[in-house]
Amino acid sequence: MLHVFYFIRRRASLGEAEFHRYWKDVHGPIVKRIAALKRYVQLHRVPFPNQNSPYDGAAEVWLENEAAFGAVLADPAYRDGALADEPNFIDMSCTEWLTTEDHVFIDGTPPPGAVKMVFPLKRQRHYSRAEGQRYWLDVHGPIVAAVPGLRRYVQSHTIDAAYRFAEPRWDGVAQLWLDDVAAVERMLVDPAFKDVAWADTVKFVDMTTIESFVGEEVVVIPLVARRGRLTRRAPRAPRP
Repeated sequence: MLHVFYFIRRRASLGEAEFHRYWKDVHGPIVKRIAALKRYVQLHRVPFPNQNSPYDGAAEVWLENEAAFGAVLADPAYRDGALADEPNFIDMSCTEWLTTEDHVFIDGTPPPGAVKMVFPLKRQRHYSRAEGQRYWLDVHGPIVAAVPGLRRYVQSHTIDAAYRFAEPRWDGVAQLWLDDVAAVERMLVDPAFKDVAWADTVKFVDMTTIESFVGEEVVVIPLVARRGRLTRRAPRAPRP
């Protein structure tokens, strides 16, 4: 299954509260009508010191495969609905798409009120793509997974198809879930993160390109287990 990130920034005419309200309450139900989406999550940025990302959040959708992109693009619910609505709240000059595949290191269920740190990253130039991916998975992943306090940890690696025509801006996105903002603050000063995991990051990541922010997830389309498979939850019929 593919995991697509869409990093977005609010229109300059919108305040933060209005942007997040519109995205959640107006745009979310519009996106929910797109049939090919297996899961849809909004990651709303929250206040946190020293965040260097220009984005106010990220829309995350899961698709069955690459062919599902065509189904989305052909769906009037996307073309005439979600896509047409984006300029109402998004600065369309500052967006970034990334299509990835997930590698789960800590398969936990974050508690209510949890937050997620996202780190879009790019390997250093002297690493080939295969070398960078292998280091991230086999060396760096277990180091990060050992950091205390993590409730879930996923590496989302940019898919092969993205490299066919040009070098993507990022090789993937690291995602770390913690209990709350206070837990993030504790993690950042914990030697296991600061002196070990972060020290290892600089060995393979181009630190001039790394960005990060902390956000809260709003699950619009959940993914549920059914007979051993993950399936989009069918919408409930309206009550009379």
